[in-house]
Amino acid sequence: MFLVVLLVIFFSGPRVEVKTTLRPLALPQDLDQYLAQSEAAVGGIVPGTEKRIDWAKGPGVQTALAVVYLHGFSASRQDTAPLAALIAEHLQANLFSTRLTGHGGGSRAMLDGSVNAWVNDVHEAVEIGKRLGQQVVLVGSSTGAALATWQAAQAASPDIAALVLLSPNFGLADRRTVLLTWPWGAQLAELLAGKTRHLQPVNEAFARYWTTSYPVRALLPMMGVVRLARSLDLRQVTTPTLVIYSPGDKVLDTRAILAA
Repeated sequence: MFLVVLLVIFFSGPRVEVKTTLRPLALPQDLDQYLAQSEAAVGGIVPGTEKRIDWAKGPGVQTALAVVYLHGFSASRQDTAPLAALIAEHLQANLFSTRLTGHGGGSRAMLDGSVNAWVNDVHEAVEIGKRLGQQVVLVGSSTGAALATWQAAQAASPDIAALVLLSPNFGLADRRTVLLTWPWGAQLAELLAGKTRHLQPVNEAFARYWTTSYPVRALLPMMGVVRLARSLDLRQVTTPTLVIYSPGDKVLDTRAILAA
């Protein structure tokens, strides 16, 4: 009986919420002003990590294709720069680089992230992309690539002309991270890894444009995105897709990429 009670307590514990409810979105005519005002309202964003449009032929001029870039967890639009800009330049396309909620604002801001917030960030990014171009090339890195995969699997994504997934985060190499999706995941993570995660910057740009120290709890929605991506029926993704990854990746589970 005692064991049953323990199991009930365990499985009724709090766990990461994987929610994909889209909020109403009404984009104004002036997208640059909209982004400047919305980012200013957040406050404390590191310059160079904010949402940004790069116009190929001048402000307000639509191009045949638009490139939309989704960065990875704890990173920013600088994480693979200048790759997205080079793709856009080659395609003579406008470029929109988003900023996932909680990113670019320091350690505590990372707790503002959630699966639902990031899904809405992607929705906004694609809607902006549809304003910038007749069709969208959606480029995602790591967790951004997992979010891009979710977007491409939605029935309402016929405007996505192509999908580019850079080291998609369909699972991490460290198998212990699956604990983050369990009941009491936050508590288990803090018990095993402490309350704060620290990354050693590899260079000055990494120190500036990545969040190198953040609460371990901030990892939960990242693993929630992994869970979301792995729940998808990828047969629904009919968009032409390019997947790029390194077989020697020490962070991601490359077997999960191949299995997808």
